[in-house]
Amino acid sequence: MTDHVLTLKDMTHGSGCTPRTVRYYERQGLLRALRSSGGHRLFAASELERLNFIISLREAGWSLEEVTEFLALREASKTDGQALATFQATIETQMERLERKVAVLQRLQDDLAQTAKVMRVCHDCTTVHERVDCQTCERVPSLGALPRPFRVIWRGRELDGATLYDEHGADPEDNG
Repeated sequence: MTDHVLTLKDMTHGSGCTPRTVRYYERQGLLRALRSSGGHRLFAASELERLNFIISLREAGWSLEEVTEFLALREASKTDGQALATFQATIETQMERLERKVAVLQRLQDDLAQTAKVMRVCHDCTTVHERVDCQTCERVPSLGALPRPFRVIWRGRELDGATLYDEHGADPEDNG
């Protein structure tokens, strides 16, 4: 361990996570800490980088098991050649997974941005009327042309049992 050590408080400030999370990752063997004479956790500065990497992987949707296996990849391999091959295969698989996830997030962001535009139009109606009849509104697109969040949340009552639009065609994900 270097001369520069971090406390649990330093780890939480440097990562934005809670003390409970740091302690949990330590119990799981993902982080290593020494103890001071008073029993306080002391981390090498490199453990903060490791913690932030773990947090990034978890936020990207990796399971705790996947993170654990990934971080132990080199030590679990018999040779560096084997470790490198496994490392490369894992990275390629995860990059493909992230690309799919980014595409989903981009579609969701686009849906929400379009919904925000429609909501600005609807704002005038909802401030003037106690109950709004969206079915007769000429200011917003037809039900099938509305962005999915608006259609599902705001106009959902119209969807109950009705076939007002081609549900298969309404989702770009279904058209492939």
